[in-house]
Amino acid sequence: MKNFLTLMTGAALLAATPALAQDAAPTVEAEVGMMVYGPNGGEVGTVDSVSEGVVVVNTGTNKAALATNAFAKAENGLSIMLTKVDLDAAVEKAAADAKAKLIASLTPGTEVKSITGAAVIGTIQSKDDQYVVVDHDGQEVKLPVASFMNQADGGVAIAMTEAEFTAAVAGSQAATPAPAQ
Repeated sequence: MKNFLTLMTGAALLAATPALAQDAAPTVEAEVGMMVYGPNGGEVGTVDSVSEGVVVVNTGTNKAALATNAFAKAENGLSIMLTKVDLDAAVEKAAADAKAKLIASLTPGTEVKSITGAAVIGTIQSKDDQYVVVDHDGQEVKLPVASFMNQADGGVAIAMTEAEFTAAVAGSQAATPAPAQ
């Protein structure tokens, strides 16, 4: 979930700050451990990882995924057009927006899919601030809100495959003692 959120945060940052995605800016070579500086030379963070055109910057508070074209070569590292404070604020806003969107999508009647999106796990019956009750083949399963995520297509999924979910439900039934007679 955290990786998904990081990637979504990067996409939100690029959409929200057109100055980062400069058409004529050459792509820089980012390497893990490189220092990243803001527009006035202040430290923003370090490069945490680089993969397929995405650079993850660790500010010490948050991690933000940014496209390689968001960076320019600096004298002793890389630079971006945001300060550490601005980048942290953007990541935190994107996370809050994503959580609000998720909470809004957890409504009764909504199908819940596996993390791969291939299988329908069940249908949401109810929710409160901490838990969501899912009808799974006629059985009510209570899951923490943190177990859920939005899918790219707008649907809702849990952070488990169908097999993992089935095993977890079977395990919780086996661990539940039989009612006293």
